[in-house]
Amino acid sequence: MEKVIPVLCPLLFVLPSLGFSQEESSGNWPQAAGPNQNWTVKTNRPVPLKWSVKKDENIRWRIDLPESGQSGIAVWEDRLFLTTMKPLAADATELQGTDIVLYCISAEDGSVHWQRDLAGDPKAKSQYAYGFSTSSSPTPITDGKHVWFWNASGQMGCWTMEGKEVWTRKWTPTLDRPFNKQYEPIKVGDTLLNVEPRDPDDPARRDDAWNYLRGFDAKTGEPLWIAPEGLTHYNTPVLNELPGGGYAVMSGRGAHHGTPEGPAGITLTRVDGADAGKALWSWEAEAEGKCLVTQFWDEKFAYWLDETRTDLVILNSIDGSEAKRISWIKNVTLTSYDAETNGFITRKGVDLSEEEPAMTVFPAWHSNMVIYPYVYFACFDFQGKQRRQSWNHGPRNSIARINVETENVEYLQLPFPVPEVEGETLKNTELFYPEMTINSRGVDVAEDRRSGRSGWWWCFNGNTIAVNQYLYFTFMCGKVQVLDGQAKNFDETALVALNDLGAFGKTWTASTPSYSKGRLYHRTLKELLCIGAEP
Repeated sequence: MEKVIPVLCPLLFVLPSLGFSQEESSGNWPQAAGPNQNWTVKTNRPVPLKWSVKKDENIRWRIDLPESGQSGIAVWEDRLFLTTMKPLAADATELQGTDIVLYCISAEDGSVHWQRDLAGDPKAKSQYAYGFSTSSSPTPITDGKHVWFWNASGQMGCWTMEGKEVWTRKWTPTLDRPFNKQYEPIKVGDTLLNVEPRDPDDPARRDDAWNYLRGFDAKTGEPLWIAPEGLTHYNTPVLNELPGGGYAVMSGRGAHHGTPEGPAGITLTRVDGADAGKALWSWEAEAEGKCLVTQFWDEKFAYWLDETRTDLVILNSIDGSEAKRISWIKNVTLTSYDAETNGFITRKGVDLSEEEPAMTVFPAWHSNMVIYPYVYFACFDFQGKQRRQSWNHGPRNSIARINVETENVEYLQLPFPVPEVEGETLKNTELFYPEMTINSRGVDVAEDRRSGRSGWWWCFNGNTIAVNQYLYFTFMCGKVQVLDGQAKNFDETALVALNDLGAFGKTWTASTPSYSKGRLYHRTLKELLCIGAEP
């Protein structure tokens, strides 16, 4: 049975209705989750909805990147900050590394202001173009005076806007597991939040090193506190403001590969003030769960999406008590795409477990977005056998929308293009695309063939963002689907555009877009892109 473990006093307040994020004030996107820390922003400026890199439509500029990279793009006025892996030699036999390159780039034309190198721990190697993150995955943070960069292989630091080093700090990351580090650093006030184990000389550090939410002084890099509750680095913690003042972060535990953090569940941790690093409450799942999601919470609820379940678990943000559960299998509305007629068919009252063949739902990792009262997520798609078991995950190529007030569950199947190409298949269900992972210098930098997938199965796509009511879902093959999250019905009328970051089968990305002043900034393995031409 699931239970709540109160650690401090319950949050005795009623949060105001936040709905969509507040109007952007400066137009900057200063860190991974944007100006409001929840991957959403509202604006009166133009919003790019339709574009094509393949056709060079609505593209302001594009520049080659010398190597693959996965960080998001921090934006401050006329400057962009991002990272790549250190360029791999054309004749390299080992497609792994630990060092990254830091970039400051002009938002106006893509020219490079400056670049710096940041090494990682030689023992913490990541594959290049790995479909589950790399040393370059964490997004930089800037406040207009300084910029902070992270190498997930074990080094972080602060630079001035002109590239002068202020401080750096090394740490020993979790080793001996697949390189899956999906967390994003956060800055709140003068505190930087990172996910990492305790220091090697810390007597509380275990041999099988747990990861913790940790606070550091943004001015010096000195450690401030360590949260007592462990969290998996497969989970993306989310910051939100408390109505009585101050901030807290929601984080989760439970993942694949035997991560030691447990038991599976959610913790809400205060991250500033005298109680920084202390848990406000902690909730435990009734069984071993998997929380490879962005850990959203809002003024009313916290949301537990788990690939092992058949329902969405909704907790009260005030104290972590269970509010309700909503089945995402039974009595759902399913809008399917018919490729032969290029039309859509909507059926209501569907029980996915009674479809032929019976279907289960696997929320795609880190594809989720919450804009109250809606919870959105993409659905992993796998039909076949794996580990001697038969699976039928779906609905195929679909996005889900769950209304937590009305409990309506809707699925919209996208007309997602998957052309046939030569190459082996995965379990007879999904094609590899062998040209996806070739960098701008013509070098194939992928060691793991699973990196050559479309993005609909067993990978970490970039986080979903929302600008006004428009949601942007990015897939590893470079397709970006734009949906109207406020559409009355979540059917074909909600589908705004099917965009691309390049030719299908030759484009690869694991990054999140950023919005600023009427433009979207996005990236692929080969290029950095500014989307949104002059009016």
